[in-house]
Amino acid sequence: MTKVISYSSGKGGVGKTSFVANMGVLWSQQGKKVLIVDGDWSLGKMALTLGVKPQWAINDVLDGKIALREAVQGVTSHLSLLASPSGLVGYEELSESHRNQLYYELDTLKEDYDLILIDHSSGVHWGVIQFAAAAHQHVIVTTAEPTSYMDAYAIMKILSQRFKVRNFQLIVAMSQNLSETQKIIERFVDITQSHLDVRVLEIGHFSFEPKLAEALRHQKPVVSLYPNLAFTEQLLGVCKTLERLPCEKGSGLKFFYSGNINSIATR
Repeated sequence: MTKVISYSSGKGGVGKTSFVANMGVLWSQQGKKVLIVDGDWSLGKMALTLGVKPQWAINDVLDGKIALREAVQGVTSHLSLLASPSGLVGYEELSESHRNQLYYELDTLKEDYDLILIDHSSGVHWGVIQFAAAAHQHVIVTTAEPTSYMDAYAIMKILSQRFKVRNFQLIVAMSQNLSETQKIIERFVDITQSHLDVRVLEIGHFSFEPKLAEALRHQKPVVSLYPNLAFTEQLLGVCKTLERLPCEKGSGLKFFYSGNINSIATR
């Protein structure tokens, strides 16, 4: 059964897209079949991050030019991408009919992939929230900056109160001072759990890594360029943690919903 993991951040520029790309590569290297969906419908960056030039993008699917399955671009033998256009006006906020179209076309892929990773645009608009709510796991990427973690709080508040999502996994990025950042995030988690009916589990705390920017300039995932980098080993640990954690049931629609989807299938 396919597991869908949602990656959200209230604030842009926290490195979320890089995390999604690199985790997708790591899982694919383990033999898992992975699809990354670029959920920034009008400012897609995932193709650039992975270094591919897709022929089709999500707007072509929504315009009826091609079926979603045919719009998927192969990146490696086990990694694929459903790209979004960059700088195309009119797709900033998808209509309800477009959201439903994507939701049900994605459902046709349930036999093709072990993992679908959705890299949402930053913010808390309805298109992000609805797709995030339908996922099986909810990863929030933040930094120790107040504007970043308060936006992360807003995402968790909406998903928990509107869709009964109770479990969130937190990745803390770009830390300049690990000990100080840890104190800030621990306070943030405590406050969040005391005000919301949620459980927040920090699954990764990453220091600033300059080679991420270098990898982006080369349009290659950093885990491919630097497989022995400490960042790569740490991110691999995050992947293993997500594999062990159960899936969120919540309320409302779920992608490929199944009551016994608790682990990533190994094919």
